[in-house]
Amino acid sequence: MLPVRGLTPAGPRPLDALQLRFSDGDVAAWAERVDELADAPGMRVGAAVHSVRAVSRDGLARVAGWARDRSAPLHVHLSEQPAENEDCMAAYRRTPTQVLHDAGVLGPRTTAVHAVHLSDDDVALLGGTRTSVCLCPTAERDLGDGCAPGAALRAAGSALCLGSDQHAVVDLFAEARAVEEHERLVRGIRGVLSPEMLVRALTSDGHRAIGWPEAGVLRPDAPADIVVVRTDTVRTAAVDAAQLVMTASAADVDTVIVGGHTVVRGGHHVRGDVGALLADAVGALWRAAS
Repeated sequence: MLPVRGLTPAGPRPLDALQLRFSDGDVAAWAERVDELADAPGMRVGAAVHSVRAVSRDGLARVAGWARDRSAPLHVHLSEQPAENEDCMAAYRRTPTQVLHDAGVLGPRTTAVHAVHLSDDDVALLGGTRTSVCLCPTAERDLGDGCAPGAALRAAGSALCLGSDQHAVVDLFAEARAVEEHERLVRGIRGVLSPEMLVRALTSDGHRAIGWPEAGVLRPDAPADIVVVRTDTVRTAAVDAAQLVMTASAADVDTVIVGGHTVVRGGHHVRGDVGALLADAVGALWRAAS
């Protein structure tokens, strides 16, 4: 979005020649482009500043102001790896969380993604500002990034939601389960986050993070977003319904209804074989690039 590709002790590093094609040049140009977008059925416009290594401090504040004026959701990657913290401290003498707070980025409409390497003060800032945190445990595990302090963040006041951040694993049940499993490994105890908490991260708190506070719940005035999970598979048979989040996988999803429209029926997407469609699309791109 902006012409920054990292931090040095002297400040942000400009984009190189190959990266410039992805840049708007400055916040004003970015805002002008995004202002042409409008909410539509099934879509809400939001903003993302990626990280303190990708957007200058001045840019962070200006994008946060745009999101605030539009009442739009705002996302930012935060402290995914120790190197991000080290670069930020060298450049600003502040942690990434503190830099975001100083720039007015944190708040109830903001979601920090990853939030793995946090100090106690960082956790308190995120919770105190009611900033949501999107945990991506399978990606964080796959990349060797570490385990985010999900339970501490939730106790401090941050709502938790879930993402994949990669396509190596596309299974939100696995993501939810991994949040609890990581807590068990780090703390050496079981039952840190209840199944109910994990389901909220999968549903209502996740919807809020992308600008749909009225979704993810079953009530007359809410969008009809429903996921039906089979209870007769080798993973779910005879399992207490309250524990399904700890046993089910994406393969156990039978029906998905979004906004009252069925998109998955009997385990099959209405568009057909999604795996084959994806393979064809990716294959076409590879052929075009060769």
